[in-house]
Amino acid sequence: MADPSIDAVAEAAGVHRSTVSRAFSRPEAVKTETRQHILRVAERLGYTMSPLAQALRRKSSTFVPLIVPDITNPFFAELAKTMTEAAGQRGYQLMLCVTNGDTVQTAGYLTAMQSLYAPFGIIAPSTRVDIDTLAKIDFGQRMVVIDRVDEHPAVPTVTVDNRRGIELAFEHLRSLGHRRIGYVSGIAGTHTAQDRMDAYRDLADDPIVLDSGADTEASERAAAQFVAMDDRPTAIIAANDMVAFGVISALAAQGISIPGDVSIIGFDGLSLGARSNPALTTISQPITDMGSIAIDLAEKKAADGSAGHVVLEPELLVRASTAGPRS
Repeated sequence: MADPSIDAVAEAAGVHRSTVSRAFSRPEAVKTETRQHILRVAERLGYTMSPLAQALRRKSSTFVPLIVPDITNPFFAELAKTMTEAAGQRGYQLMLCVTNGDTVQTAGYLTAMQSLYAPFGIIAPSTRVDIDTLAKIDFGQRMVVIDRVDEHPAVPTVTVDNRRGIELAFEHLRSLGHRRIGYVSGIAGTHTAQDRMDAYRDLADDPIVLDSGADTEASERAAAQFVAMDDRPTAIIAANDMVAFGVISALAAQGISIPGDVSIIGFDGLSLGARSNPALTTISQPITDMGSIAIDLAEKKAADGSAGHVVLEPELLVRASTAGPRS
């Protein structure tokens, strides 16, 4: 059986369809008695006006897009989960938009959200190029950028102190006695990637970059390079947790023990790390805080036009993938 239409409600209530529409979208424009009568009839028939229809009529909505490059990456999945909760607590409806790193797709989402009268949006861009897209589209001026971005005076941003995160990784590994510490990037073309790589090169006594690629094979190449080395590093910093998982898996396939033969530390603090084997030592980003702060910044910009920039402190989570080097 088809869902009841607005015309069916109007006929049953004995009013014009426009009155039914106003009862849902502009209740102040309908007499209280009439509106209550219409709502009772609508409830009896099982009719509800869709949020989309309401948005188009009111020219405002509670839809908030979260634009991410890749939902298969647990970082973005966790971000989406925490942001859904943060948005719901404030009366917004989060809409997940996945770009697969395509800037044309990003532009399409921005245009669509403008058409749906979204109040603002959140974006975790795949590359610096995505930020240029924001400046070319009107709705882009209402976006808040999470992670992976150069600070811009007109665009609110939330990111983590990447340099401090790498410092924490070095402090931990050196406290265990490690001196030869390698690095695997696995992400490229972003502010985040450059920050972490620059920090590693600055802090390493003898930089050993096992791989700086951005594709899914980076971990395997890094493991192969490690195995082929005569003077191997005793510890490896991975640019993110997913890269760390890949390096651990690839090294284990070569018979390399973690942390017996080499310690591995990641960067992100994904919940998956606590359940990996071995459990991953990592630099944790406050992913939960990012969502709430992004909404705060968006609402503040809507109120007074300001573009706030928040840099969050990372935290070291020590687990089983790091230990002192073998003597």
